[in-house]
Amino acid sequence: MLPMRPTKVLIGSENGVKIESTQQSFSRFFNPLEIHGLSVDSGVSAQPFNQDVFVGAKNRAEHAKRISDEQHLNANFFVGIEGGVLQLHNRWFQFTVIHILDQQHRESFGTTGLYELPGRIVEKLLAGIELRSIIDELTGDFNPGEKQSASGFFTKGAVDRLQNYTQAVTFALIPFLQDNLYFEEK
Repeated sequence: MLPMRPTKVLIGSENGVKIESTQQSFSRFFNPLEIHGLSVDSGVSAQPFNQDVFVGAKNRAEHAKRISDEQHLNANFFVGIEGGVLQLHNRWFQFTVIHILDQQHRESFGTTGLYELPGRIVEKLLAGIELRSIIDELTGDFNPGEKQSASGFFTKGAVDRLQNYTQAVTFALIPFLQDNLYFEEK
């Protein structure tokens, strides 16, 4: 009997937390599993707002698929993860968008939970300073994206970036886990 071919997932990022969160989420449903991070451009600003957060996540997944197609990597899924800021009800919230695309061009989105940002941070964001830099300044840490993150800082470590992203990747997987409900036969 031939060994089962692993489900191959390409992530549009080389960030360790993004790779680990995708690994944790996908491994609940796919075994064996192979995960690879790729350096790709989001096509949006370094600090995206509103709709651009979704666009950045989608661009990352699509770039990963394009690389797979060009290099014949034969990946099954392509994941884009993009953090940003969203304005709702005259308030500003931080959140992260996950976009998953498969080889058949089926796609889905998932997000982390939203949490409100304080006014003085929003002022800096609107002035063009990235949230990562603001959190660095507040904590004296210089790479919170790989460690605690803004969610970890604001929750005093109760919800770190890995937990946040893993849940969101799982939410983005829902249509692929329940494909008969989400994807119509063509």
